[in-house]
Amino acid sequence: MTPALLLSLLLAQNEPSPLEYSVSTEIMESLEPADFMFTAFEKGQTLYMGVDEANLRASAAADGAVLQTLMLGTPVRVVAVGARAKVGEYVNAWYQVAVVDAKAPKGAAPVSGWVFGNTLTPFRLEADLDGDGELEVATLVMSNEFKARVRVLEPGVKPPRRVSSVDVAVASTSYGMGQGGPATLTLVPAKKAGMSLLVVDSRPERCGDLVTSYVSYSGADGKKGVLGKAKLAMELGGLMDPPSESTFKVSFQPAAKRLQVVRTTVEDEDAEGNPKKSTERTLYQWQDGVFAEVKKPASPGAVSEVKP
Repeated sequence: MTPALLLSLLLAQNEPSPLEYSVSTEIMESLEPADFMFTAFEKGQTLYMGVDEANLRASAAADGAVLQTLMLGTPVRVVAVGARAKVGEYVNAWYQVAVVDAKAPKGAAPVSGWVFGNTLTPFRLEADLDGDGELEVATLVMSNEFKARVRVLEPGVKPPRRVSSVDVAVASTSYGMGQGGPATLTLVPAKKAGMSLLVVDSRPERCGDLVTSYVSYSGADGKKGVLGKAKLAMELGGLMDPPSESTFKVSFQPAAKRLQVVRTTVEDEDAEGNPKKSTERTLYQWQDGVFAEVKKPASPGAVSEVKP
């Protein structure tokens, strides 16, 4: 079994909890490090580097000596949990980690050092995202602007230009008054959708908002060793705040490279005490890495067109 396949199987068997980074206000000037909420990792937990060219340091400090530089997707095991701190524009904790190296000689001690928490992620996917026959590596971290950042690493391309990234919105954990929230990363395979899609789901337990974003990676025209571009292919928002609800269901048409969104909206009760419910269906066509709405014919016999 190859190391890559082993990592994919481990990830599939142990679905990680959502990754979160948030604050309960939009007034950043008054915030203290204690006001930030972020996912806390535990000793013994296996994680991945969510950024490329990350520095493994000899001490829990931004100016600590660099022991090794780690590429995006590198697996590490948490050895110890350090204190909460602010580094640059991020607030998180320092973690002592041991690099998991499947190619290391048997019995060799793993390389160990410190990394800041914002560089770590429980989400790592490996798939042929752009159809070039090679497996790209995708990770999910949270940006300093409280968005979910998807990074895709193209194998065979030398640093520093081997990663494309895109930021997508997350649902607020404070009923729209704060910033940031939780997010997960999954994959819709090309067999199901007509193209490979990364899916960022944000569904906070502490509020009724929800956001689902589809991220594409393409643009290399099937050529190996060429960096493509990650794009926000589609973003869908909803609400679960009874009696008001707005939910959606996505179905794919892989042969036509289309998808249909069926949105169901339930509003407050009418005068007779019955909930007002409506359903809307919208068709989208794949076009240059994004889904564009297909407009309905204005009259019988009219030709549908793709909305720019």
